[in-house]
Amino acid sequence: MIFVPVTRDGSTFTPDLQRNSSYRIGAKGAEENHEDFAVALSRLNVMAVPRWRRPNDNGIWGIVSGVAWQRIEKK
Repeated sequence: MIFVPVTRDGSTFTPDLQRNSSYRIGAKGAEENHEDFAVALSRLNVMAVPRWRRPNDNGIWGIVSGVAWQRIEKK
């Protein structure tokens, strides 16, 4: 089991959010790219507010913020 950040709408930071071989995390202007999901998750864990990019319903990638943490099964 692992803990992942959850947004207000209930979506989570998951391995399928890799884009161009990396996970883009952090606040706008201070974003980081990580190729490894575990490293990106570890970095999100130390942020005051975990932020990451994910596609919206129109497929446009934007930054979202985590408001809670949820335990999920590690795949």
